[in-house]
Amino acid sequence: MKRLIFLLSTLALILALVPAGMTQAKKPAPKLDCTIDYWWVRLNPPDPFPGRWEATVSGDIDGYAVYPGGPMRFAGQTSHYGGPFEIYDKDPKLPGAVLLMAGDGHGSTTVRHGKNSNWRTSGTVTEAYGPYADWEGRRVYQAGTFTWDEDEPGVPEAGSGTFRVN
Repeated sequence: MKRLIFLLSTLALILALVPAGMTQAKKPAPKLDCTIDYWWVRLNPPDPFPGRWEATVSGDIDGYAVYPGGPMRFAGQTSHYGGPFEIYDKDPKLPGAVLLMAGDGHGSTTVRHGKNSNWRTSGTVTEAYGPYADWEGRRVYQAGTFTWDEDEPGVPEAGSGTFRVN
């Protein structure tokens, strides 16, 4: 009888602890949510290309983003692209700027000259430092709209969107 009571008590203890551990394992991972406001920077003025996007980032990360960009392939009004991104604590041209996060992504843009254009990108955080170190290897999702320069058709101007890491 003592043995049976001991076995039932042990079984009850195990059953009480197992669901608690399973509940913790299923807890959803937090995510980083940010907004981005960006503009096109000419790297060889007055020529618009080559160029890159630069942006302010606010929300769960406050900083400055640089999108050096990659080649775009057009198919009708859609372009496909890929390239890296970097997020710093402030403009990287300023002394003491610290890289917080970097990654890469691939996406598409709906190109509608004279109208706002839409874009979407997904990728991966390849480097993360300081308070963001745990985000390395996570998935990145970005989306937004941008406008075209009214004085120079085919040249991007500025836009806004979202930046999320899961």
